[in-house]
Amino acid sequence: MKLDPKQFFTALILLIIFTSCKTLKPLAPAATEVDIPKLIQPVSNVEVPVTVDLKSYFVQAENSVPNKFSGNKQACEGLSYAYTFTRTPFIITSSNSNVVDLNFVGSYGFTVSYCAKCSDLLGNGPQCIVPTLYAQCGVGDEPPRRMEISYRSTINIMPDYHLRSKTILYPAPNPLDRCNVFMGNVDVTDRLIQYISGPLNDLGKQVDTKIASYNVKPMVEELWKNIATEVKIGDVGYLSINPQSVRLSSISLNGSLLNFSVGLSAKPVVTTVSTPPPPKPLPNLTTYVPANGFNIYLDLLENYDHLTNVVNQQVVGQNIKVAGNEFIVDNTKVWGIGKQIVMQVDFKGTNTGTIYLVGTPTYNQVTHELSFPDLSFDLQTKAWMLKAAKWMFNGKITDMIRQRATYNFSKFIGDSKTRLQKELSRDLGNNIRSEVTIQDLDIQAIYPTSEKLIIRTLSNGQIKVKVVM
Repeated sequence: MKLDPKQFFTALILLIIFTSCKTLKPLAPAATEVDIPKLIQPVSNVEVPVTVDLKSYFVQAENSVPNKFSGNKQACEGLSYAYTFTRTPFIITSSNSNVVDLNFVGSYGFTVSYCAKCSDLLGNGPQCIVPTLYAQCGVGDEPPRRMEISYRSTINIMPDYHLRSKTILYPAPNPLDRCNVFMGNVDVTDRLIQYISGPLNDLGKQVDTKIASYNVKPMVEELWKNIATEVKIGDVGYLSINPQSVRLSSISLNGSLLNFSVGLSAKPVVTTVSTPPPPKPLPNLTTYVPANGFNIYLDLLENYDHLTNVVNQQVVGQNIKVAGNEFIVDNTKVWGIGKQIVMQVDFKGTNTGTIYLVGTPTYNQVTHELSFPDLSFDLQTKAWMLKAAKWMFNGKITDMIRQRATYNFSKFIGDSKTRLQKELSRDLGNNIRSEVTIQDLDIQAIYPTSEKLIIRTLSNGQIKVKVVM
């Protein structure tokens, strides 16, 4: 049978009309961009624990005073003596306060003589006219006797960042092996303690001099400068802690380790491009107020490819039957337009083609789940359905996609916390290292853009900075 041209074109038009009725190809929703609200950072109070080892300063104080003392006094009438006293190095103890105890054990020995009466009877100078008494202890064949010496040093940080200490003999020297020698009602050991108290007090003054030479300011300045430096945080952007003020806590000592906290008030800023802040000089100290840590808003980015893969795993292959017609999800693709996301759904079954749904991201902070409760057909898709497949105007299709097109952010939050902790824990230079713990990372808002999801988070945690000098 041979068709004339008129019949051929009529058949072709009918075929096109029939095919178009079976295939849906509406236009995709037009992209629109909206302004993302700027980050307004809260004031963060950052507590920076610092440890300084003062042992070298105590050692310097020890080395500035002899470890062996000796003296003598020779008199015709009364007590004459010669003594030696040798000390060991300090043993440093403390119990988490600003008081440190310095202890050592000294060994001592002496020889003494006592003359009750002297006279110049023969004109040759004073001579003892009664028998002279002699004694010795801890010398010669006798082992040295021991004496425990203790100091108590109270240390504070001054407003000018220097340390100040007050070191005293406390308690009084304690003879562990007492020489029980009495001459003329004089306890020779007690008299020896009086004699050596001068050199021992000098040692306490040397401790105070050496401690006062320690200036905390250079360390705090270095810490201030390094914390104020801009930091690249992976693909998030650039973080500037932007410190505003500084304060120092009271101190505590554990052995020779001096512990205190540098408190910083800061306004962290995150930018997508590098904008290094200008140098800011270290300000004067403010009144110390304990802080709980830092709070900072961060915009994290999530790729639509990842979201698309998750949605595909949950909806591809789903089969919906409506009034004898079949709708099977073949593939999906997700991207953003303005304040909403677009979900492209390729389908097959009674009809084939592509439809578009739009919805507003909604985040549940309890379940960490992202969903689109208002997900519905785009206007262009509705127009095509009216022409070609009215049966698809059925809530079963949108309900199924809406229920299954969800994304749980629990892993994203956990991975982000780990990544931020690693990137913010870093070497600050000069043997100063920060250790950051992200305790909570909460999603505050989600903004779709054409390229990525912007996930605005609020993080809080602790910064510990180890400084041992």
